[in-house]
Amino acid sequence: MALVVLLRGVNVGGHRVFRPARLVEQLRHLDAVNIGAAGTFVIRRPVRTGELREEIARRLPLETEVMICPGGEIARLPAHDAFSA
Repeated sequence: MALVVLLRGVNVGGHRVFRPARLVEQLRHLDAVNIGAAGTFVIRRPVRTGELREEIARRLPLETEVMICPGGEIARLPAHDAFSA
């Protein structure tokens, strides 16, 4: 199952800027795909989340929070009505 990586508060309003395409190139051994410019990635090869987190932190030019979720969890999000009472 693919992993989805979300980076908090990067490339927003010209602050905490980095190049997502460059990070994806550095993570090509994990079959990484960049989704937009806001720090969202899909990792298609199997990797332990702790190892992935460390590798991303080592390669980023800034510090940020990193959330890693199984792709299936993200795919199920539309099934939940987050705004129901």
